[in-house]
Amino acid sequence: MLPSMLPPGVTAQEITYRNDRKQIIYTAPYASEGPLLTRDLLGRQAWMFMYAHFVFIWVEGAVQVQVSHGTLAGPKMQLWKGVSIPDYWSGPALAEFGQAWALNQLSGNRGTPAVVSI
Repeated sequence: MLPSMLPPGVTAQEITYRNDRKQIIYTAPYASEGPLLTRDLLGRQAWMFMYAHFVFIWVEGAVQVQVSHGTLAGPKMQLWKGVSIPDYWSGPALAEFGQAWALNQLSGNRGTPAVVSI
């Protein structure tokens, strides 16, 4: 595929192996949705944000977020509840927190002090 025909956000990179063999690889950004202001099942306002299919739900007044796997509109599988967030309640704060948290998890640094819900 020619670079000009790549989907939006996809980039080509040339990598070189130790044996000097070169290869083109393509990278794509993680999926992202939101932040979206909504109401939870109890009618409370909540911000929702999805990054790399980690869905973050932050109810107004809470100091912790719930983390699920899925999309904003689709089904979600709860992974963690009680992940502390140090920011003031807002969509941009949740988006910044969620992206950093997800990238930290994906990098293998899984030291999150959270309760795993089974």
